[in-house]
Amino acid sequence: MKRRDALLKELKTAGCLSARELASRLGVSRSTVVRDVAKLREAGVPIRLDQGGYALAGPETVKRAIDEALRGRHVLRLEYAGSKGVPTVRDVEPSICLGGRGGHWYLVAWCRLRNDVRVFRLDRISRAEVTGERFPEPGRDRLAELAEAVGG
Repeated sequence: MKRRDALLKELKTAGCLSARELASRLGVSRSTVVRDVAKLREAGVPIRLDQGGYALAGPETVKRAIDEALRGRHVLRLEYAGSKGVPTVRDVEPSICLGGRGGHWYLVAWCRLRNDVRVFRLDRISRAEVTGERFPEPGRDRLAELAEAVGG
């Protein structure tokens, strides 16, 4: 387990590392890194594979994905746990990311699962992935729904 702890420490420090880079830093083979990452994921550690390598999924990763989706009007795939803690995967069309009450950040988006505007608390998003799909500029009706969702 100490090797897996060291792997996590490397990811926390460096951010994103390839299997080859991790293997070199830990003094093990690339296949050992791949196995260790799989075991950590099975244990519930939020490690994701990006183009640059492995990274810990977390609040900063989620915020970066949201920012990218907002800038490019890309659909965002979220793994989201609602107030009851049940995780769902949702494709959303992000419109506004804003601060809210009690120090929490929120994302206002059109939720394709619910076919309605929804407000997502960022600390309940365990994973956010920008898809290659772009969504059109929202129409007047959708803009009115979005404004209503944020109290406008």
